[in-house]
Amino acid sequence: MPVTPLFAAVFALMYIVLSVFVIRQRLSKKVALGEGGDSELERAIRVHGNFAEYVPFTLLLLWFLESITFNSALALILGCGLLVGRIAHVIGIRDPENYLILRQLGMLATFTVMGCCSGYLIWHYLPF
Repeated sequence: MPVTPLFAAVFALMYIVLSVFVIRQRLSKKVALGEGGDSELERAIRVHGNFAEYVPFTLLLLWFLESITFNSALALILGCGLLVGRIAHVIGIRDPENYLILRQLGMLATFTVMGCCSGYLIWHYLPF
């Protein structure tokens, strides 16, 4: 059974949670647009934005990989890597003074999953 749709559902819930964090910050700071000079709101916006920039594209690559290889175990490993990486990134960007390394490791995990999926897909389509 494919696992990428399960990860898509989990990431959709994470996206909702991150959206609520931004909305709550906006309401408490009374800022309708932008970050209003508030660093906490700016961090919430960037966590949300970074998630929106990387997760959908990486999920698409993961789905391509899983649908071509029919290897749900590989997709599970890569999906878990992406999930752990995104959680680490959220923690690291929300509290950079204490957890900057988690932000960095989160991006490394995201890039690793993207690179593995991309590399495999390119390799699959090479003519040899």
